[in-house]
Amino acid sequence: MAEKKNLVIKVKYPTSAKTRQALSPNAAVITVWNIRRIALAVVALLGLIGFLILVVYAFSGDDAGQAAGQGGEVSQNAQDTNGQTLEPTAVAEKKSGTALATSPNAASTDKPVTTAKLLTQALTVTGSQEPTRVRRAVLATRIVDKEPSDVVAQGVSVAPSRLTTVYYFNELRGMNGKILYHEWLRNGVSVVKEPLQVGAERWRVSSHKTFDEQAAGTWTVKLLDDTGKVLDEKSFVVSVGQ
Repeated sequence: MAEKKNLVIKVKYPTSAKTRQALSPNAAVITVWNIRRIALAVVALLGLIGFLILVVYAFSGDDAGQAAGQGGEVSQNAQDTNGQTLEPTAVAEKKSGTALATSPNAASTDKPVTTAKLLTQALTVTGSQEPTRVRRAVLATRIVDKEPSDVVAQGVSVAPSRLTTVYYFNELRGMNGKILYHEWLRNGVSVVKEPLQVGAERWRVSSHKTFDEQAAGTWTVKLLDDTGKVLDEKSFVVSVGQ
């Protein structure tokens, strides 16, 4: 019988290090910048900042109210010298403690306005007024950039079925913290008396009255202190025109 021989087969496997080297001999990390996405992100951020600036600017502005008819409302506008608008508050009646509602919409005096220079003579305080405290007092049909415009000299004409508004503007000095009043009278009879809270050493304030054809007559508006003393007084005639 033939002799049996064992057959041996040897298999050589590559090591793991050599396998990785064979599979990726030139592996490298490459960084790719997406310029389009970066640009879109920057534009979106700038748009958001612009929107926030517009929102802040919109809420910092102030509006002037309008009232209709003979018994229309009289509103007041006031702001401190830092340009900060005051929120509506209840103003205390001198020493009695009775609260009167006001709606301040302010106008500061820290910005020089050329309109004031043009109206110097028209705005001079005379008579029984105190020129060192009431720097200006004037009637006008408009308030532009927180300054009076279209000064009323003697009177206003109201067309039928139309409304005309007259503003009473004051510039005050050294009266911070005081409570003053604007009183509107028709033919000597008081129509409305509005309290004014002075909020700074330099202070501009105005109230207005809106007239229709039934409000014809002689009108007077007074600036009073908390004792009833007249600090300024202006009179004008409301007539019915065409």
